[in-house]
Amino acid sequence: MRTQQLGVFIAGLNGAVASTLIAGVALIRRRLAEPLGLLSEAYVCSPRVARFGDLVFGGWDPLGETVLQAARRHAVIDGQRLAAVARVLAGLKPLPAARSQAAAVRDLERFRRRHRLERVVVLNLTPTAAHAASKLYAAAANRAGCGFVNFTPNQCNESRLTAIPYAGRDGKTGQTWFKSVLAPALQARGLRINGWYSTNLLGNEDGKIVGHPTTGKAKIRDKSKLLGEMLGYEPFHKVQINYYPPRGDNKESWDNIDFEGFLGLPMQIKVNQLYRDSVLAAPMCLDLVRFIDLAARRGETGAQAWLSYYFKSPYATRTHAADRQLGMLVDYLKTPPA
Repeated sequence: MRTQQLGVFIAGLNGAVASTLIAGVALIRRRLAEPLGLLSEAYVCSPRVARFGDLVFGGWDPLGETVLQAARRHAVIDGQRLAAVARVLAGLKPLPAARSQAAAVRDLERFRRRHRLERVVVLNLTPTAAHAASKLYAAAANRAGCGFVNFTPNQCNESRLTAIPYAGRDGKTGQTWFKSVLAPALQARGLRINGWYSTNLLGNEDGKIVGHPTTGKAKIRDKSKLLGEMLGYEPFHKVQINYYPPRGDNKESWDNIDFEGFLGLPMQIKVNQLYRDSVLAAPMCLDLVRFIDLAARRGETGAQAWLSYYFKSPYATRTHAADRQLGMLVDYLKTPPA
């Protein structure tokens, strides 16, 4: 066994986040890009997390495109950069979506044997509201002994994942991360938040799904509930997601915060944020894959609450303030394994 290598099997291999992640790793390996946005990079040596050269990718997707075709379609990374790693990306194609848990387990076992891997992590990047597929892949990961990361808002029957370490739910990439930083900071100053209005414009495939009034309910719920849990009271809180195709993967969000200061006098903060959605999400997924693998090697099982920093609706904790979540992460990484 080549125990230093780590398999990363992605449900949703042809999506924008997955193709950006894999292309990014290929570019970093060739020293054509820097590993920015990765908290895990500081822990490559101590504690030992998987290096970029250790990662082996595979996955499922019903579209059946090569990763190069998917990356070109999503257009997150410019063509010149993709050309430099085109051969690698063109050689990676997903397996068809698994129709049963048994079939998904067989896929994972074949992937492990083919690449002589001791360790595999399953990363769930299925579309929002793909609950059945998410549950299937989570169960297959549990049965195959693979760590599991749910970066989506989908339900995965996580209480049944008793044999493996897992983390989720719903990646906290931009606007909600900012909210988890700013709200505790205002509270720490003794200021009272009366209202917080958040709206989003997003034009990629995820935006089309989460901008729908039915399929986007889970995303709106996850973005909405953490404010009251952080503050200990419920201000007026409105969250909207709007599908706007011209934006593509370039997400724009607006926030208006009404709050009271000394003598109850009103004040406001207005914030306009322009993100590249997949550019924020991809390194977070890499961090999570590396950290879940670390937890697996330490013999951990169950929900990994110390990874709550990455999620809107984290498993096994109701701590949402970014500073407290980051403290949990750092404390775990500094603690020697038992």
